Amino acid sequence: MNKKKLIFGLSVLIILAMLVACAPQATPTTAADTPAPVEPTTVEPTQIEVPTEELAKTITVAVVAGGEVGDMGFIDSANEGLKRMESELGLKTIMIQTRNDTTVYLDDLISAAEQADLIFVIPGYFFDEQLKQVVPEFADKTFVYVDGGSSIEGMSSVVFLQNEGAFLAGALAALMTTHTDDLANLDAAKYIGFMGGADMPVIHDYEVGFNQGASYAVEDIEVLNQYAGTHFDPAKGKETALAMFGAGVDIIFQAAGPTGLGVFEAAKDAQRYVIGVDSNQKSLAPEYVLASMRKNVGDSIFQFTQSFLAREIKANEVYTYGLAKNGVGIDYGGMDPDLVTQDVKDKIEEYKQMIIKGEIVVEQYTGE
Repeated sequence: MNKKKLIFGLSVLIILAMLVACAPQATPTTAADTPAPVEPTTVEPTQIEVPTEELAKTITVAVVAGGEVGDMGFIDSANEGLKRMESELGLKTIMIQTRNDTTVYLDDLISAAEQADLIFVIPGYFFDEQLKQVVPEFADKTFVYVDGGSSIEGMSSVVFLQNEGAFLAGALAALMTTHTDDLANLDAAKYIGFMGGADMPVIHDYEVGFNQGASYAVEDIEVLNQYAGTHFDPAKGKETALAMFGAGVDIIFQAAGPTGLGVFEAAKDAQRYVIGVDSNQKSLAPEYVLASMRKNVGDSIFQFTQSFLAREIKANEVYTYGLAKNGVGIDYGGMDPDLVTQDVKDKIEEYKQMIIKGEIVVEQYTGE
């Protein structure tokens, strides 16, 4: 009996030693910062080897986060995805929080590679330079660049069609600002705003979708587009939002990371309205939050991991998540007060289905 156990144990060790991903040597290319969706990289996609189904639950999945849990946004959503992997797939997971400290980016990526088999880097564009160093050194691990496309050889990329979700947010803001009888403190002016954080292509993609959705729903709508200039300063977010409300804007859609948290405080002070982003942010100011445009990072990395375990993932390939895959969407918050009328909700659902069917083509930011 002991001899059989020994033979079995040696067999497992041999199998595990053979199951490594064969990735080519990295070339000194520059990581792309083009917003989703992006064209696949010129590197030929290659199949990633993963454990057999029998051994799949021995793998570890890590998230290296360019922030920390508790952001009420991107990182919280990713953490929810890890928890699902633990409970539904039986996988071991690790959340590594950099807390926006760029000095630890390299060490944290190396730590993740030493502990995990599948590593999601969120958002990828925070770690471009460090990934160029780390990915070639851990060719047997699978790195996933989240929220953009990467040209770093050996990486897979997860991109979101945030322009589709932002289109719905724009339509929602435009329709609700015309419902002056349904929202307190609104005037007859059809004036709404978009507030971005840092000046990045992915944030401009939100802006493009928001503006298109607003004008599609209400032709003569006016939109004020403003940037706070940073993703990590809630006080600056509040200051910027207050200036926008002071200029006459009724509703602000924010896509500004932690900076955007200041918009909710501004909404309470000005008694105006806000549409959140990334996660359900209704609880931050229930009386003033119409909805949130969710970027479902957690759902997307969960789906990606399922595909990884099924041997369906290739390195150097781009995987896109939009409305059709629940990668983005509108969340009305699930708590009182519900500020959005049913006729507006029905219209937003109609637009969503039109986008999924290709009847509405949402524009992308092109960098021009």
